[in-house]
Amino acid sequence: MRATLGAALAVEPAALLIARDAHGKPRLGGSLCDWHFNLSHSGDRALLALTQGVAVGVDLELPRPRQRFMALAQRYFSASEVATLWACPEPERLRMFYALWTAKEAVLKAAGVGIAHGLARAAMRLDGGRWRPMRFGGALGPARAWHLEMLALPPPQVGHLAWAGPMRQVHLFDFTV
Repeated sequence: MRATLGAALAVEPAALLIARDAHGKPRLGGSLCDWHFNLSHSGDRALLALTQGVAVGVDLELPRPRQRFMALAQRYFSASEVATLWACPEPERLRMFYALWTAKEAVLKAAGVGIAHGLARAAMRLDGGRWRPMRFGGALGPARAWHLEMLALPPPQVGHLAWAGPMRQVHLFDFTV
C-alpha cells in the first residue's frame, strides 16, 4: 500500500505520514492531508482508492458460496432490500447480495464510521441492475449527496467506490505483479 501510494503521489513510501482517525480509518498527514485514501481486500486481490479533497470509501468482495447469505441479508439489510434480493433470479442473487454489501460498506467507509455504524443506515434501491443510494441515516447525511460507483472488475470480483460531494471521474489501474 505504501509503495502504491508513494508512486501515485510522487513521494518516497517511507516518508508518508499515515495515521488513523477515531474509527480506525487511515488518513494521510503532513503536506498530503488533503489527499484521502481507502483500502479493501478480499482473497488475493486488493483495491486502493485515492482522491484529493474528498473522503472516499471502497469495498471489494470475491463472492463465495454461502448457504445462509439470505439470513445475513435479513439481519443487516432493510426489508425492501431483502425483498429486492428475493426477486432476483436465483443464479444472480448471491452476486447481488455481495454488490449490495460492498455498496453499503463503501459508503460507511467513506463517511469514516465503518460497518459498526450499521449497514441498515445506508438504504439502497436497485436501479438498472445497480444499487443506488436511497435513504441514509445518522452521520451519513442525505443520500442525494452521495455518489456510488460499481467498479468494472474482472469476474467474479464485486466492488464499489463511494464519496459524498460533486461528481468525479473514476479511473481503475491494475497493479497486478
